[in-house]
Amino acid sequence: MSHLPLQGKKIAVLLESQFIPVEISEYRKRFEEAGATVHFLANLYGNPSLTLVSEVEEPGQMPELLTVDLDIRQVKPEDYAAVIMSANYTSVRLRHFVPPSGSDGKPVPITPDMVRSSPAVQFFGRAMRDPRIIKGALCHGLWLLTPTPELLAGRRVICHEVVLADITNAGGLYTPDPSGVVVDEDLVTGRSYHEVSLLIERIKDLIVAEDAREATHLTPVFPPAQAAPRGEGSKRRILVVLSSYGYWSEELVGPLESFDAMGYEVEFATPDGRRPRPLPPSLNPDFIDPPLGRPVTTPEMARKGRELYRSGRLDSPLNLSALLPERPYFSQPVLVRALEAYHRQREAALRDFERFDALLLVGGSGPIVDMVNNQRVHDLILGFLRSGKPIAAECYAVGCLAFARDMEDRRSILRNKHVTGHCVEYDYKDGTGFLGTTFNMGPPPYALEYILRDATAPEGQYHGNFGKETSVIVDYPFITGRSTPDSLLTGQKLVEVLEQGLRQWGWNGANNTQGNHS
Repeated sequence: MSHLPLQGKKIAVLLESQFIPVEISEYRKRFEEAGATVHFLANLYGNPSLTLVSEVEEPGQMPELLTVDLDIRQVKPEDYAAVIMSANYTSVRLRHFVPPSGSDGKPVPITPDMVRSSPAVQFFGRAMRDPRIIKGALCHGLWLLTPTPELLAGRRVICHEVVLADITNAGGLYTPDPSGVVVDEDLVTGRSYHEVSLLIERIKDLIVAEDAREATHLTPVFPPAQAAPRGEGSKRRILVVLSSYGYWSEELVGPLESFDAMGYEVEFATPDGRRPRPLPPSLNPDFIDPPLGRPVTTPEMARKGRELYRSGRLDSPLNLSALLPERPYFSQPVLVRALEAYHRQREAALRDFERFDALLLVGGSGPIVDMVNNQRVHDLILGFLRSGKPIAAECYAVGCLAFARDMEDRRSILRNKHVTGHCVEYDYKDGTGFLGTTFNMGPPPYALEYILRDATAPEGQYHGNFGKETSVIVDYPFITGRSTPDSLLTGQKLVEVLEQGLRQWGWNGANNTQGNHS
């Protein structure tokens, strides 16, 4: 290793008034000793420079001054090997934003979405989306990420107790460590400014490791470019629907690996167009699943889930509420005309989905909130069903199939079919949670197994396969997976349905038949 391991590297430190002088001195000293150049960045508000004032906590103590002449709006995070949010209340001040002016020249009323417009929030958020940039935050620093909770969700972090509630509410996984420093892949966090030396060492180690990775041409599993391998079968298109209230990461990663390997084109959709977020426990390899009494996420799968989430592939999902019409209430003054308009608009909307060859409904607890009893999701399922195209569903999202019914006869589309889904033995007794709300439902609001048993009657059957490692059932056009361990197999079987014409698979009596589906 070179005597100056960071030779030629640049380190960005985000600053504002109320900085802690000893912390700032350590950044300059320790990184420059390793050969790096340290840049202090601030929002200069259009000024050529800004003089910042340090924190003063003791009576009679004189503040220190630091002049910054690099505007955070004039540089790019990609120019830096590491981006660090300094400790104390600097992050609070850097979240400040100026509302835009209206046509009358006066500031428009403040709205919640404006919190994302702070230059520092945007800068650090851009760095968070790039796994090649090492990120650091001490003490209160993670406050800078609370306006963009999707970037903090599922990340293992440590912080000062003052900000702990805000960080956990944003989806961060608080991880106490005796050292006071936690490393979560490209993110290094510390409890307070007292841990600055160890934080610097960990960041240095990661920068060196990143250089080694690039030198050997290793790339993330899900690179930001979104490019999947192309080849035979590349014309297939898959529509993947996820909840806006949290999906289980592996239940997306597993099938997606199969789709990408085939060169399929994949588009994502959510009920309301919001960017989907993984449920934090699904990214935590130390999380113990209560019904199973063991972890269900491997470190490798947690890594893949984070890489996918940060890759940008989920940034702009289709908005089902904007693409599909809402069925009118039967109390409409002119119901006949309202229903005619609904049916006309629905058929026109479904024609736009004919470009897809298959539909996948991803599981987790989130679908309970916004997918299972969502009329637009039902219409989408019925559209694929009428087109004779395969429909895959996992875990609690299998419930969508039980509730999707034509309003003319309202019969179950699973009638006489064989399916699997989240079994009673796997249901939580407490802690069924969702992103975007603090509501703890306790157990799920219904036992999905019982609903599926009724929906498949009289000649079909629900197969829980409790006690078996996997449970995936193919009964065309449906491919259903029980839970997390079945996600990879669910994707593989959907590929076999598309490419080999598989029609039945997974239960005693299944013909394991193949047709001529193309």
